[in-house]
Amino acid sequence: MTPRAELKTARLTLRPVAPKDEGAVVAALNDIAVSGWLAVVPYPYAPADFQQFQTEYALPGQTYAVNDAQGFVGILGVEDRTLGYWFAPHRHGQGYATEAARAALAEHLAHDPKDIESGYFEGNARSANVLRKLGFVETGRGLKHCRAMAMDRPHVDMVLTCDAFIAALPIAARSARLTYRAMHATDLEALHKLVSKWEVVRQLGSFPWPSERAFTQLRAQPYGGDGFAWGIFLDGALIGTVAVTKGELGYMLDPGCHRRGFGYEACQTALTRAFSQLLLTEVTAGVWADNDASLGLLAKLGFKVSRDTLDHSIARGVKTAGFDLCLRRADWPDA
Repeated sequence: MTPRAELKTARLTLRPVAPKDEGAVVAALNDIAVSGWLAVVPYPYAPADFQQFQTEYALPGQTYAVNDAQGFVGILGVEDRTLGYWFAPHRHGQGYATEAARAALAEHLAHDPKDIESGYFEGNARSANVLRKLGFVETGRGLKHCRAMAMDRPHVDMVLTCDAFIAALPIAARSARLTYRAMHATDLEALHKLVSKWEVVRQLGSFPWPSERAFTQLRAQPYGGDGFAWGIFLDGALIGTVAVTKGELGYMLDPGCHRRGFGYEACQTALTRAFSQLLLTEVTAGVWADNDASLGLLAKLGFKVSRDTLDHSIARGVKTAGFDLCLRRADWPDA
Protein backbone atom coordinates (compact mmCIF):
# COMPACT_ATOMS: atom_id res chain seq x y z
CA MET A 1 0.00 0.00 0.00
CA THR A 2 1.23 3.51 -0.81
CA PRO A 3 0.83 6.59 1.41
CA ARG A 4 -2.68 7.96 1.33
CA ALA A 5 -3.37 11.07 -0.70
CA GLU A 6 -5.69 12.47 2.00
CA LEU A 7 -5.14 12.49 5.75
CA LYS A 8 -7.17 13.91 8.62
CA THR A 9 -6.11 15.11 12.03
CA ALA A 10 -8.08 16.57 14.90
CA ARG A 11 -8.22 20.01 13.23
CA LEU A 12 -6.79 19.62 9.74
CA THR A 13 -7.28 17.92 6.40
CA LEU A 14 -4.24 17.10 4.29
CA ARG A 15 -5.24 16.64 0.65
CA PRO A 16 -3.72 16.77 -2.85
CA VAL A 17 -2.71 20.19 -4.12
CA ALA A 18 -5.35 21.39 -6.60
CA PRO A 19 -5.73 24.23 -9.14
CA LYS A 20 -8.14 25.94 -6.74
CA ASP A 21 -5.19 26.58 -4.38
CA GLU A 22 -3.45 28.89 -6.85
CA GLY A 23 -4.67 32.20 -5.45
CA ALA A 24 -3.89 31.36 -1.82
CA VAL A 25 -0.46 29.92 -2.62
CA VAL A 26 0.59 32.81 -4.87
CA ALA A 27 -0.53 35.37 -2.29
CA ALA A 28 1.30 33.64 0.56
CA LEU A 29 4.56 33.06 -1.31
CA ASN A 30 4.69 36.66 -2.48
CA ASP A 31 5.25 37.50 1.18
CA ILE A 32 9.02 37.43 1.72
CA ALA A 33 8.34 36.58 5.37
CA VAL A 34 7.22 33.18 4.03
CA SER A 35 9.34 32.55 0.93
CA GLY A 36 12.45 34.01 2.55
CA TRP A 37 12.68 30.98 4.85
CA LEU A 38 12.36 28.45 1.99
CA ALA A 39 15.16 27.10 -0.17
CA VAL A 40 13.76 26.54 -3.66
CA VAL A 41 10.75 28.88 -3.91
CA PRO A 42 11.25 31.88 -6.23
CA TYR A 43 10.38 35.46 -5.33
CA PRO A 44 8.33 37.10 -6.72
CA TYR A 45 6.10 34.04 -7.09
CA ALA A 46 3.94 33.97 -10.24
CA PRO A 47 0.85 31.92 -11.15
CA ALA A 48 3.02 30.04 -13.64
CA ASP A 49 5.28 28.96 -10.76
CA PHE A 50 2.31 27.48 -8.95
CA GLN A 51 1.03 25.73 -12.06
CA GLN A 52 4.40 24.08 -12.63
CA PHE A 53 4.58 23.05 -8.97
CA GLN A 54 1.07 21.65 -8.94
CA THR A 55 1.36 19.65 -12.17
CA GLU A 56 5.00 18.48 -12.04
CA TYR A 57 6.08 18.27 -8.40
CA ALA A 58 3.09 18.07 -6.04
CA LEU A 59 2.44 14.33 -6.21
CA PRO A 60 -0.59 12.97 -4.29
CA GLY A 61 0.56 11.04 -1.25
CA GLN A 62 3.80 13.06 -1.09
CA THR A 63 2.72 16.70 -1.14
CA TYR A 64 -0.34 17.99 0.68
CA ALA A 65 -2.38 21.16 0.75
CA VAL A 66 -3.44 21.69 4.36
CA ASN A 67 -6.91 22.97 5.25
CA ASP A 68 -8.44 23.90 8.58
CA ALA A 69 -12.15 24.55 9.14
CA GLN A 70 -11.85 27.92 7.40
CA GLY A 71 -9.94 26.75 4.35
CA PHE A 72 -6.39 26.61 2.97
CA VAL A 73 -3.56 27.25 5.46
CA GLY A 74 -0.35 25.88 3.93
CA ILE A 75 1.66 23.28 2.04
CA LEU A 76 3.53 20.30 3.47
CA GLY A 77 5.45 17.54 1.74
CA VAL A 78 7.50 14.44 2.48
CA GLU A 79 9.30 14.01 -0.82
CA ASP A 80 12.41 11.89 -1.41
CA ARG A 81 12.46 11.30 2.35
CA THR A 82 12.73 15.04 3.00
CA LEU A 83 10.20 17.06 5.00
CA GLY A 84 9.36 20.59 3.86
CA TYR A 85 6.49 22.90 4.70
CA TRP A 86 5.21 26.43 5.00
CA PHE A 87 2.07 27.91 6.56
CA ALA A 88 0.33 31.22 6.05
CA PRO A 89 1.42 33.76 8.68
CA HIS A 90 -2.13 34.32 9.91
CA ARG A 91 -2.18 30.66 11.03
CA HIS A 92 1.18 30.71 12.83
CA GLY A 93 1.23 29.96 16.53
CA GLN A 94 -1.58 27.41 16.46
CA GLY A 95 0.46 24.22 16.25
CA TYR A 96 -0.68 23.45 12.71
CA ALA A 97 2.79 22.65 11.36
CA THR A 98 3.44 20.10 14.09
CA GLU A 99 -0.01 18.53 13.76
CA ALA A 100 0.12 18.25 9.98
CA ALA A 101 3.73 17.05 9.92
CA ARG A 102 3.01 14.30 12.47
CA ALA A 103 0.25 12.94 10.26
CA ALA A 104 2.32 13.04 7.07
CA LEU A 105 5.46 11.65 8.70
CA ALA A 106 3.57 8.81 10.38
CA GLU A 107 1.98 7.87 7.08
CA HIS A 108 5.29 7.84 5.25
CA LEU A 109 7.27 6.09 7.97
CA ALA A 110 4.60 3.39 8.11
CA HIS A 111 5.39 2.58 4.47
CA ASP A 112 9.10 3.42 4.42
CA PRO A 113 10.82 3.53 7.83
CA LYS A 114 14.09 4.95 6.49
CA ASP A 115 15.43 8.21 7.94
CA ILE A 116 13.86 11.51 6.88
CA GLU A 117 15.85 14.71 6.47
CA SER A 118 14.84 18.32 7.02
CA GLY A 119 16.35 21.53 8.34
CA TYR A 120 15.95 25.28 8.69
CA PHE A 121 17.78 28.51 7.97
CA GLU A 122 19.39 29.96 11.08
CA GLY A 123 17.06 32.47 12.71
CA ASN A 124 13.91 30.49 11.94
CA ALA A 125 13.16 29.67 15.58
CA ARG A 126 9.59 28.66 14.78
CA SER A 127 10.67 25.91 12.39
CA ALA A 128 13.49 24.80 14.69
CA ASN A 129 10.96 24.27 17.46
CA VAL A 130 8.60 22.30 15.22
CA LEU A 131 11.33 19.96 14.00
CA ARG A 132 12.62 19.28 17.50
CA LYS A 133 9.10 18.46 18.71
CA LEU A 134 8.78 15.97 15.85
CA GLY A 135 11.96 14.19 16.95
CA PHE A 136 14.48 15.60 14.47
CA VAL A 137 18.07 15.98 15.68
CA GLU A 138 20.81 18.20 14.30
CA THR A 139 23.41 16.52 12.10
CA GLY A 140 25.42 19.49 10.88
CA ARG A 141 25.54 23.12 9.78
CA GLY A 142 26.59 24.79 6.57
CA LEU A 143 25.48 27.14 3.82
CA LYS A 144 22.40 26.52 1.67
CA HIS A 145 21.11 28.61 -1.20
CA CYS A 146 17.89 30.55 -0.62
CA ARG A 147 16.37 31.25 -4.02
CA ALA A 148 13.96 33.91 -2.81
CA MET A 149 16.76 35.89 -1.15
CA ALA A 150 19.24 35.09 -3.98
CA MET A 151 21.99 34.22 -1.51
CA ASP A 152 23.59 31.41 0.47
CA ARG A 153 22.45 31.39 4.08
CA PRO A 154 23.56 29.49 7.21
CA HIS A 155 21.48 26.32 7.45
CA VAL A 156 20.94 23.67 10.14
CA ASP A 157 20.67 20.11 8.80
CA MET A 158 18.50 17.64 10.73
CA VAL A 159 17.45 14.00 10.49
CA LEU A 160 14.58 11.93 11.92
CA THR A 161 14.61 8.20 12.55
CA CYS A 162 11.42 6.17 12.84
CA ASP A 163 12.24 5.28 16.45
CA ALA A 164 12.85 8.93 17.32
CA PHE A 165 9.55 9.94 15.72
CA ILE A 166 7.60 7.38 17.73
CA ALA A 167 9.43 8.34 20.94
CA ALA A 168 8.54 12.00 20.37
CA LEU A 169 4.81 11.40 19.94
CA PRO A 170 3.05 13.18 22.80
CA ILE A 171 1.73 11.05 25.65
CA ALA A 172 -1.89 11.92 26.43
CA ALA A 173 -2.05 10.22 29.84
CA ARG A 174 -0.19 7.89 32.17
CA SER A 175 -1.36 5.43 34.78
CA ALA A 176 0.52 3.13 37.15
CA ARG A 177 1.84 0.78 34.45
CA LEU A 178 0.56 2.13 31.14
CA THR A 179 0.85 5.11 28.83
CA TYR A 180 -1.78 6.38 26.39
CA ARG A 181 -1.57 8.45 23.23
CA ALA A 182 -3.35 9.07 19.95
CA MET A 183 -2.97 6.40 17.28
CA HIS A 184 -0.81 7.11 14.23
CA ALA A 185 -0.04 5.32 10.98
CA THR A 186 3.16 3.99 12.55
CA ASP A 187 0.88 1.91 14.84
CA LEU A 188 -0.81 0.22 11.86
CA GLU A 189 1.13 -3.05 11.97
CA ALA A 190 0.66 -3.56 15.72
CA LEU A 191 -3.02 -2.61 15.57
CA HIS A 192 -3.71 -4.87 12.61
CA LYS A 193 -2.01 -7.77 14.37
CA LEU A 194 -4.31 -7.17 17.34
CA VAL A 195 -7.52 -7.06 15.30
CA SER A 196 -6.48 -10.13 13.33
CA LYS A 197 -7.30 -12.19 16.44
CA TRP A 198 -10.82 -13.61 16.46
CA GLU A 199 -11.04 -13.59 20.26
CA VAL A 200 -10.59 -9.80 20.12
CA VAL A 201 -12.77 -8.89 17.15
CA ARG A 202 -15.72 -11.10 18.10
CA GLN A 203 -16.34 -8.82 21.09
CA LEU A 204 -16.16 -5.56 19.15
CA GLY A 205 -18.99 -3.69 17.53
CA SER A 206 -17.51 -2.21 14.37
CA PHE A 207 -14.47 -4.18 13.19
CA PRO A 208 -15.03 -6.64 10.32
CA TRP A 209 -14.00 -10.28 10.17
CA PRO A 210 -11.82 -11.40 8.54
CA SER A 211 -9.82 -8.31 9.41
CA GLU A 212 -9.37 -5.77 6.61
CA ARG A 213 -6.15 -3.80 6.49
CA ALA A 214 -7.81 -0.82 4.82
CA PHE A 215 -10.32 -0.63 7.68
CA THR A 216 -7.57 -0.89 10.31
CA GLN A 217 -5.72 1.91 8.53
CA LEU A 218 -8.66 4.23 9.17
CA ARG A 219 -8.30 3.58 12.90
CA ALA A 220 -4.52 4.00 12.94
CA GLN A 221 -4.74 7.78 12.98
CA PRO A 222 -5.67 10.48 15.50
CA TYR A 223 -9.37 10.66 16.27
CA GLY A 224 -10.90 13.98 15.25
CA GLY A 225 -14.45 13.57 16.50
CA ASP A 226 -16.27 14.18 19.77
CA GLY A 227 -14.12 12.72 22.54
CA PHE A 228 -10.81 10.89 22.32
CA ALA A 229 -9.31 7.55 21.29
CA TRP A 230 -6.01 6.26 22.64
CA GLY A 231 -3.67 3.40 22.06
CA ILE A 232 -2.71 1.59 25.28
CA PHE A 233 1.04 1.05 25.58
CA LEU A 234 3.01 -1.18 27.94
CA ASP A 235 6.76 -0.50 27.84
CA GLY A 236 6.29 1.15 24.44
CA ALA A 237 4.35 -1.76 22.88
CA LEU A 238 0.72 -1.39 21.78
CA ILE A 239 -1.45 -3.79 23.80
CA GLY A 240 -4.91 -2.35 23.13
CA THR A 241 -7.05 0.73 22.70
CA VAL A 242 -9.44 2.70 24.87
CA ALA A 243 -11.77 5.50 23.82
CA VAL A 244 -14.65 7.67 24.92
CA THR A 245 -16.31 8.84 21.71
CA LYS A 246 -19.67 10.56 21.61
CA GLY A 247 -20.03 9.72 25.29
CA GLU A 248 -19.48 5.96 24.87
CA LEU A 249 -16.64 3.94 26.38
CA GLY A 250 -14.98 1.37 24.15
CA TYR A 251 -11.84 -0.71 24.59
CA MET A 252 -9.97 -3.81 23.46
CA LEU A 253 -6.98 -5.61 24.91
CA ASP A 254 -4.57 -8.20 23.57
CA PRO A 255 -5.53 -11.61 24.99
CA GLY A 256 -1.95 -12.07 26.17
CA CYS A 257 -2.52 -9.17 28.57
CA HIS A 258 -5.78 -10.42 30.09
CA ARG A 259 -6.15 -11.08 33.82
CA ARG A 260 -3.52 -8.50 34.77
CA GLY A 261 -5.83 -5.57 35.50
CA PHE A 262 -4.74 -3.60 32.44
CA GLY A 263 -8.29 -3.18 31.12
CA TYR A 264 -9.51 -1.82 34.44
CA GLU A 265 -6.50 0.52 34.70
CA ALA A 266 -7.02 1.85 31.17
CA CYS A 267 -10.77 2.34 31.57
CA GLN A 268 -10.25 4.14 34.88
CA THR A 269 -7.84 6.52 33.18
CA ALA A 270 -10.21 7.15 30.28
CA LEU A 271 -13.20 7.70 32.54
CA THR A 272 -11.25 10.12 34.71
CA ARG A 273 -10.58 12.23 31.64
CA ALA A 274 -14.18 11.92 30.43
CA PHE A 275 -15.64 13.14 33.71
CA SER A 276 -12.98 15.59 34.90
CA GLN A 277 -11.81 17.16 31.61
CA LEU A 278 -14.62 16.61 29.12
CA LEU A 279 -17.16 17.20 31.92
CA LEU A 280 -19.50 14.50 30.67
CA THR A 281 -22.47 13.86 32.94
CA GLU A 282 -22.63 10.18 31.98
CA VAL A 283 -20.74 7.60 29.94
CA THR A 284 -22.40 4.67 28.23
CA ALA A 285 -21.01 1.32 27.09
CA GLY A 286 -22.26 -1.65 25.12
CA VAL A 287 -21.24 -5.27 25.55
CA TRP A 288 -22.31 -8.61 24.09
CA ALA A 289 -24.11 -10.84 26.57
CA ASP A 290 -21.50 -13.62 26.29
CA ASN A 291 -18.61 -11.29 27.22
CA ASP A 292 -18.47 -12.11 30.92
CA ALA A 293 -15.05 -10.50 31.36
CA SER A 294 -16.23 -7.09 30.10
CA LEU A 295 -19.47 -7.31 32.05
CA GLY A 296 -17.45 -7.89 35.21
CA LEU A 297 -15.05 -5.07 34.39
CA LEU A 298 -17.83 -2.57 33.71
CA ALA A 299 -19.64 -3.56 36.91
CA LYS A 300 -16.42 -3.02 38.86
CA LEU A 301 -16.15 0.44 37.32
CA GLY A 302 -19.67 1.26 38.50
CA PHE A 303 -21.64 0.79 35.27
CA LYS A 304 -25.21 -0.43 35.54
CA VAL A 305 -27.25 -2.20 32.86
CA SER A 306 -29.81 0.16 31.35
CA ARG A 307 -31.41 -2.19 28.79
CA ASP A 308 -31.09 -5.47 26.93
CA THR A 309 -30.17 -5.27 23.25
CA LEU A 310 -30.29 -7.43 20.14
CA ASP A 311 -28.00 -5.88 17.53
CA HIS A 312 -26.14 -7.00 14.45
CA SER A 313 -22.53 -7.96 15.12
CA ILE A 314 -20.40 -7.07 12.10
CA ALA A 315 -17.71 -9.62 12.96
CA ARG A 316 -20.09 -12.45 13.85
CA GLY A 317 -22.46 -11.66 11.01
CA VAL A 318 -25.62 -12.30 13.05
CA LYS A 319 -27.92 -10.53 15.49
CA THR A 320 -26.39 -10.94 18.93
CA ALA A 321 -27.80 -10.41 22.41
CA GLY A 322 -26.14 -7.75 24.52
CA PHE A 323 -26.54 -5.00 27.07
CA ASP A 324 -26.34 -1.22 27.16
CA LEU A 325 -24.81 0.12 30.36
CA CYS A 326 -24.44 3.57 31.88
CA LEU A 327 -22.22 5.23 34.46
CA ARG A 328 -23.26 8.63 35.80
CA ARG A 329 -20.70 11.22 36.75
CA ALA A 330 -22.36 11.58 40.15
CA ASP A 331 -21.67 7.87 40.81
CA TRP A 332 -18.06 7.85 39.57
CA PRO A 333 -16.39 8.84 42.89
CA ASP A 334 -18.14 5.91 44.60
CA ALA A 335 -17.01 3.32 42.01
